[in-house]
Amino acid sequence: MVMTTADPVGIVGAGAMGLPIVRYLTEAGFRVLCWDLDPGRLNDAVTNGGEAASGPADLGVCRALLVFVPTDEDVRSVALEFAEVASPGAYFVIHSSVRTQTCRALTEELAPAGIKVVDAALTGGVRGARAGEINLLVGGAAEDVAALEPVFAPWTSHVNHLGPSGNGQIGKTVNNMIHWGQIVCIVEALSLGLELGLKPEQMRPALYNGPTDSRTLRELEEMRFTWYEKDTDNAVEMASDIDRKLYFSEIVRTFMRSINVANVAALLDGESVVELPEITI
Repeated sequence: MVMTTADPVGIVGAGAMGLPIVRYLTEAGFRVLCWDLDPGRLNDAVTNGGEAASGPADLGVCRALLVFVPTDEDVRSVALEFAEVASPGAYFVIHSSVRTQTCRALTEELAPAGIKVVDAALTGGVRGARAGEINLLVGGAAEDVAALEPVFAPWTSHVNHLGPSGNGQIGKTVNNMIHWGQIVCIVEALSLGLELGLKPEQMRPALYNGPTDSRTLRELEEMRFTWYEKDTDNAVEMASDIDRKLYFSEIVRTFMRSINVANVAALLDGESVVELPEITI
């Protein structure tokens, strides 16, 4: 049965990604119960229209629980606590970046309690969350994804159903591999252009008009260049499960360690190039 604004929604993790979603959901008419270990973040959630829960046990009234926590272990911990208090038919929605196996294991473990697991990985970053334009890569049963559509609609631009639980995380990993690779290529290319006398402020508008155009290229100065280590670890681990070696992703990780907000800003201002390390391939 499709969710409506009469169904309470819970959010665990009211940080940079979760907090804007609290506001969008409350503005859409949902009652949103929030929990975060950081009292300051919990206060922010209340300021944005949410209700503060005193702990995970208070979230049992929620028909859908949206989870924005850092690690697989955190997701598992929240899931098991939710399973103890939730009603059959509730949805446990994993927005964290976790391993595919974690999503699939929780799908099986929570099924006896009647709780349905959907993994809905986010792309678009903090900027997308603030603008209500997150692109979701979703794994789960088709009927569960359809039921959650009213909860996703207020803060997303697209909801892409990619198959069963865990496939959303595969999609997120594929997306992130391309994203970090693009950053390295863009930084190296613009650095070359600058050394040859062509400033990025001249070159980028020209690139927007050709086949190299991308959000990564257009929004480079807004990026913080975080999480590439975790994203690469996830990709390597997924690949190892099927005996595949990732060559380019490991190289990208090495180069990303030399890319930061300060040196990219200097590059885009035409002040200096970004020096990438010499590596042996």
